[in-house]
Amino acid sequence: MHQVKKVKADGLFPVVLDLLSQGQDVRLPVSGSSMVPFLRDAIDSVEFSQGSFDQIKRGDIVLIRRMNSYYVMHRVLKKKKDHFFMVGDAQQWIEGPLYPEQIIAVVPAIWRKDKRIPCSDLRLKTLVHIWLILRPCRYFIMKVYRKIRKLI
Repeated sequence: MHQVKKVKADGLFPVVLDLLSQGQDVRLPVSGSSMVPFLRDAIDSVEFSQGSFDQIKRGDIVLIRRMNSYYVMHRVLKKKKDHFFMVGDAQQWIEGPLYPEQIIAVVPAIWRKDKRIPCSDLRLKTLVHIWLILRPCRYFIMKVYRKIRKLI
């Protein structure tokens, strides 16, 4: 039987950083619920690629290292000339300003089971755009979403 071991981010990310610096992409399972409904804990996974501030735009998913050394993956909400702001899909709280040197990776694709879904997919981009607009209403939307999920 296939066994999965969980590893804390501070032990795993040095390896991820090394692979990214060698130009390799890294696929990791999603942990946590801050990116629901687009990414689900222990069900979906994401593909990380080396990224830069110049290439990110509103709606992109980025992996950053906070000033306290914690790693977090959320969606870019707003980008300015020399900094940006991001937010989890299940959150209303905006994080930032964040700076170019904090970007570790970008997410070019998400994986749902064994299906690769490029983040450039027009349907996904449209849903993400709508979801970003609905940010002020997310608390209520997610409350209804959770109730529906319990019923199903």
